[in-house]
Amino acid sequence: MSSMEKTDLGEMTAAQLSDLFASGRASPVEAARASLARIERFNPSVNAFAYVVPDLALAAARESEARWQRGEPLSPIDGAPTTIKELTPVKGIPWRRGSALGAKEPSQVEYLIMERLRAAGVTVLGTTASPEFGWKGVTHGPAFGNTLNPWRTDRASGGSSGGAAVAAALNMGVLHEGSDGAGSIRIPASFSGTFGIKPTYGWIPSDTPTPLFELAHRGPLTRTVEDAALFLNATTGPTARAMYGYCPTPVPDWRAAIQGGSVKGLRIGYSRNLGYAEVQPDVASAIERAARRLSDMGAIIEEVDPGFSNPQDALLTLWYAAEARTVELANPTAEQKTLMDPGLIRIYEQGCTYTARDYVAAEQVRADLKVTMALFHERYDALMLPTMPVTAIAAGVDFPDGKQGKDWSDWSPFTYPFNMTGQPAVSVPCGFDGGGLPIGLQFVGPRFRDDIVLTLAAAYQSAYPEEVLSSPRLA
Repeated sequence: MSSMEKTDLGEMTAAQLSDLFASGRASPVEAARASLARIERFNPSVNAFAYVVPDLALAAARESEARWQRGEPLSPIDGAPTTIKELTPVKGIPWRRGSALGAKEPSQVEYLIMERLRAAGVTVLGTTASPEFGWKGVTHGPAFGNTLNPWRTDRASGGSSGGAAVAAALNMGVLHEGSDGAGSIRIPASFSGTFGIKPTYGWIPSDTPTPLFELAHRGPLTRTVEDAALFLNATTGPTARAMYGYCPTPVPDWRAAIQGGSVKGLRIGYSRNLGYAEVQPDVASAIERAARRLSDMGAIIEEVDPGFSNPQDALLTLWYAAEARTVELANPTAEQKTLMDPGLIRIYEQGCTYTARDYVAAEQVRADLKVTMALFHERYDALMLPTMPVTAIAAGVDFPDGKQGKDWSDWSPFTYPFNMTGQPAVSVPCGFDGGGLPIGLQFVGPRFRDDIVLTLAAAYQSAYPEEVLSSPRLA
């Protein structure tokens, strides 16, 4: 290969790299080096990574290279340069969970999702930044500082999978693991201009205790829908180790599900604001344009009210109680608490005041919401709405414009309802505001029909690649 082609490896997708590896026109080692070079080039400006591990990455890439040369790859993503959100432990990398109190020695354990990614042969480049214990929708905190937006570095990346989204936007790797308890994949996908999916709860089983229970989803952030489908192919499926939810069988081939998919005839309920949120005018215009485009592509678009009031208070009861338990398990001393994110300490203290009755009442709201949306999907294949009502807020703050609200979720009203229901939800870029910041379009589907939202996103991405696959100014 020419040097120019080798340089271009850093801009390719996982699917493109897989084809090159199979043909022998490129190797996983070359791809890993290209990704590491992009990290060296771009990461100082955005601070997306908690840890970068070149030696471990190149060792894994050499093993992958040997498998491809033997014609025995473990999967189509064998050798794909991959990052892991720092809330997920990776052997050989410190697991601090975004906290100044976190362990600084290399982890000796991994979760099921890492076992599955290892079994698929990916090359792990390092871990990406998260706020402390992933507690909020922006990515700044005491362990790793502030992760910045690749389109404008005075703006936030979103969170809590902010490092993953920024790494995806700048092609610092091709597959990026994230997690989403109230929007933490979709918020940074929207702010940073990437694709992100929160799969139906259960497709990627949870094999470890979490006080968030079935709010806490894992999923990928990528440049393309096809790459996300490849990630899902490697990580979805049942296990006897699942602690919450369930995973039905058979498990779809997600990549096959989106190939040649059409939106023609799909009934899409379009909600401008869920009936209770304010939306920035530029965002509202972009979503309206997307609705017209999908109609032109053959989808049946009907403006709807999904039929539920804002479930934020119930979400906060569940969230704060979970964070109270998380901090309690960390068992910080009074002196150590001074090193922690003040916002996290605030919700920890609030969470400690809730009673069992409060928690049960919040769970009933969640149960009612699941039924409401299940009935909605008897009439509609998908719900379409903004991912975020605003574009990226200022970097380094929990609330935009210095206005202290009830909670950071005040400015993310469209994401957390679908953590409460466990439905699949994606964010796909659909344009820019007047300042050149990305806008995210969200599709929500029936439980375990992730193929519908993936197909919608893939069709939109194919029809409007100039918006969906634009490169950040930093690149």
